[in-house]
Formats: sequence, C-alpha cells, structure tokens
Amino acid sequence: MIGGRPPVDVTLHIGSGKTGTSTIQRVLRRNPEALRAAGLLYPRTPGKLRHTALGLFVRPDDELVRHGDWLTGGYDDPVAFRRDFRRRFDREIARSGASGVVLSDEGLFSAGDRTIGRMGRLTSRLGGRVRLVVYLRRQDDHLISRYQQVVKMGEITPLTTWMQQDWVGTYDYYLRLSSWQALEPDAFVVRRFERERMVGGSLVTDFLDAADISVDEADLTHTEPRNESLGAEAIEMLRILNIYRVKHEGERPGLFGSHHHVVHLRGTDTGPVLTLPGPLLDRFMASWADANRRVAQEFLGDESGDLFRSDRKTAGTTTEQRLDPARLDHYLELLEIPEEQHAAIRRIAEKEAGRRRTVSTRAARRLFSRRLAKR
Repeated sequence: MIGGRPPVDVTLHIGSGKTGTSTIQRVLRRNPEALRAAGLLYPRTPGKLRHTALGLFVRPDDELVRHGDWLTGGYDDPVAFRRDFRRRFDREIARSGASGVVLSDEGLFSAGDRTIGRMGRLTSRLGGRVRLVVYLRRQDDHLISRYQQVVKMGEITPLTTWMQQDWVGTYDYYLRLSSWQALEPDAFVVRRFERERMVGGSLVTDFLDAADISVDEADLTHTEPRNESLGAEAIEMLRILNIYRVKHEGERPGLFGSHHHVVHLRGTDTGPVLTLPGPLLDRFMASWADANRRVAQEFLGDESGDLFRSDRKTAGTTTEQRLDPARLDHYLELLEIPEEQHAAIRRIAEKEAGRRRTVSTRAARRLFSRRLAKR
C-alpha cells in the first residue's frame, strides 16, 4: 500500500509475444472511459501502448543496460529512470482514483527470476490482489512469426541460422509459467492462442474474460488485428536492407526498425510466407511435448495433456528464403531507396542469393539432438 491509500489490484498481462498483444494493448489504450467505469486504469507512465517502461523498471541494472528496449529507448541513467518512473506511476494511479490497474508487456514473459522478484515487490507496494494473464501459441507457428518480427527490427541472419538458438527460456512453457508462479498471484489465467477456443471466437472478448474486466466488447472502440505477415521475398528484401544498414550505416543488428518499409510492403503481394521444412518443425514441437503436457494438466486442468489442437499453418508457405536479383529493382522502387545506395544493396542481394538456405531432415535431426542434449 502506498501512502496510506486503499489497496490497488493489479492485472498483469505478460504476453506471450505474437499472441495478439498489440491488439489487446490498443483496445486498453483507446477505451479509458469504459475502463474507468469498471474502476480500472491502463496507465500511460509505463508506455503509450505497450508498457515497455514497466518491463525495464523491474529488471536488475546489469540486465537493464543490455536490454534492446533500453538501448533503443533513449534512456540514460538507470537510477534517474527508476526514480522518475516510480514518482510518475504512483502519482498517475493516485489521481485516477482507480481501484485496479491493468498492465501489459509481452517482454515480461521470458523474464528471469530476479525480474519476477522485483515485479513482486512492485505489486506488493500497491497492496491489492494480483491477477496474471498469459496466452500461449504453438511453438512452431510462434517461431516462424517471431522471425518475421525480428527481421522487421533489424535481424540480419537467415531463418535457418537464426533458429539454431537455445530456445528453452522461451518455449519451455512449463518452465516459464512455473517461474511466474513465484509471484504467488491470486489468480493465474493461462489461455491458448487458438481462435476456436476463445470466448465468443474473439481475442478481445476472451481477454476481457481472462482479465475479469466487466466491460462488454460491444461498448469498446477497437479494430480487428491486421495480418502483417509478409511473403518470403519481402522478408528477404528487408533482411538485405538490414545488412546494408549494418555494414554501411553503422547500425547494430536487431536494434533498429523498418516500419516505413513494412507499411509499403504490407499492401503488396510478396508471395508465400517463409517457413521451415516440416520434419524440422515436427522435431521442434516434439522437444516441447512433455512441457506442453504438464502445462495442459497443471495450469489448465486438461487431463488429456493436449495443450494445442490447431494444426500448424502450411497453406501459402515456402521454405526458400531467397530474393531473385532480377526482382531487386522492383523493391528498390517500391521502397523508395535512394539511388546512391543501389549498387551496394545489389552486391549484397547477389551474394545472399547465392547461398543455400534449405535444411535437410538429417541436418534437422542433428540440430535438435544437440539442443536436447543440452537440456
């Protein structure tokens, strides 16, 4: 409790990413009156849309100063940042008179134990009940969607290289949820990111139900989520431009965006969506089978152990990540790339087009055998 004020309940939406979080955040931001009528506040101090500053506030200093959101956010001194955040956050809640706050940052899903502990101290200061809300998506579909997102944010490696990471901290959902249980929430609501299982077939209605927000979706202003999946050709073009910016403009991989290019590409047919070979994705999903079963049984009360029912997305996909250099002029014109950059970009495009981007089934087995051996 802060300053003798009544306790304030907290609804904390921790993602995970690529599960409609931006849609949820837009709805919360655009409907302050409806939330106010329900006694709730979606505060601006942690962020205009996503509560990025909240995720930074609860991270320990050594993690904070290396975090991408900190490096790209124009922040300076962690001590000053924390002091200013706490002052403005407390003041905003006090002025609102709300009995509860709704917080949302998908970056929190993969937070470590120290960050979760610091979040616990923040919620304890507010003194009310704590409700955790999280959505889970099939790991293979999530992986493919995540790659699109990181390329849009400056990633320079091809999918077959990028995916060769240790994903335990992201995709072992049982481990993630068990870590967040340390917060000892009064309610821990886990939902599957599958349209057919959502209340009313609507993400917004489902979230309102999960968050126990007494507002009718019909009374809210919002837009349907936009499908921003780009074709493999467009993603490869963005990756080539990322390489150019890293080599010729001094940018750091993964720490810059290309929203203006994405806007142009979104309205253009760029062909099938990039994915990985089926056998590789099968093995990827198999590596999380036990964790998924435990989540279904222990967090959802589903004794069948089937966490996901929806099939992997296969329609309109390709495993070839390549941009034909003959198509480069089309994209240079579409994206309005300055002519003085064309020659260097063309050299990169021709070099990348010559690389082999496929992964054999045998290579997939070797890859995941190594990953599983480390767990």
